[in-house]
Amino acid sequence: MTSQIIYANTPKEHAQNHKEFLEVHFKAQNTPFLAELVCEDELKIEHAHEIKRRCVLKFSGQKAFIIAASNFNLFAQNALLKILEEPPKNTFFILITKHPSALLLTIRSRLPHTNKRTKTPLPPFGLDLRTCDLRALYQFLQNADKQFNQEEVKTQIAALLEATKQAGIHLSPATLTQFDNAIHANALYLRPSYNLLPLLLSVLQARG
Repeated sequence: MTSQIIYANTPKEHAQNHKEFLEVHFKAQNTPFLAELVCEDELKIEHAHEIKRRCVLKFSGQKAFIIAASNFNLFAQNALLKILEEPPKNTFFILITKHPSALLLTIRSRLPHTNKRTKTPLPPFGLDLRTCDLRALYQFLQNADKQFNQEEVKTQIAALLEATKQAGIHLSPATLTQFDNAIHANALYLRPSYNLLPLLLSVLQARG
């Protein structure tokens, strides 16, 4: 077995299923196997240090670290980079997340990846972009800070982009880059209203 990245709609649930699959696989081969399951909303630096500590502990068979998270902290990823590139003997890593953007390019470029996601329809965006004004925008942003968690903000950004297409609003390359930047800012826990405001103002400007 080799280390890999898996993209899944529900990372934690998929991690448990993959652990059970590996246990059956190695049992059929009569090979001792140990799976370390790490499931977090955000993988933080302290989790990375614990993984590094445990991965060097001796074990007679194959050992897997199945790491599932919606978000991978930048410092945690940098801390894991070396052992992902050069894992201890008979040890491999399975990273499971929903979006490729959750992982550094340096990690994505070094590990094979499998897409297990199924397409789910985006929810409608909370504003009618054809008719909304600044007052409606302000009310939406006030509610956004109260209603949306980090994963939901990511969905709202995607839904906003889809809503602009449906409304026939043409976005410039610079505005499209703003959407990419907003996804990255969301991973750093930028307040939803601060993240969505520039996007919405750019969309209203493009609408004319």
